[in-house]
Amino acid sequence: MPAGELALDPQLPAQIRAGDAFAFERCFRAMHGPLVAFTARYVGDRARAEEVVQELFLAVWRDRETLVVSGSFRAYLYSAARNRALNVRRRDAVERDWTDDEALDGVRVLHPSPTEPDAVLESAELQSRVTAAFATLPERCRLAMHLRWREGLSYAEIADVLGIGVKGVENQLARGLKALRARLTDP
Repeated sequence: MPAGELALDPQLPAQIRAGDAFAFERCFRAMHGPLVAFTARYVGDRARAEEVVQELFLAVWRDRETLVVSGSFRAYLYSAARNRALNVRRRDAVERDWTDDEALDGVRVLHPSPTEPDAVLESAELQSRVTAAFATLPERCRLAMHLRWREGLSYAEIADVLGIGVKGVENQLARGLKALRARLTDP
């Protein structure tokens, strides 16, 4: 059936909606070539145009039970192909912009590469070892280190909380760091 006859066959959408595979195949054979040529003007590549048209026909067949065509079925297919081609162009533009942005040095700093699984595992193991070593410290030393590095308090603030002098805080932190280093460097 020539493409021009599709516009004259008002039963074609109803036949496809009813699951008539032969009617769908007739439609596909008649419209595939013209739709690919039409779509290629939008996407600039015949292979991409064929993908767009195949996806269009797949969607028509998959959603055939809810297919509603007002007017010409031929016009419906061209309109759907154009919309899909425009979506491909938009998606390509977004991908191209993203790729161009990622090539800039400043953007790589804003969007660091994902952490490698080995690095995540090593970090988790180190964190576990630090937590275990931290738990073995004397209470006052552990508290001084917690207040300094987890809570971000100054030496003077830690001295007020612990009721000791700033020099005492320095001593507690120095002992704690020495003990942690010793525990973390041992195999």
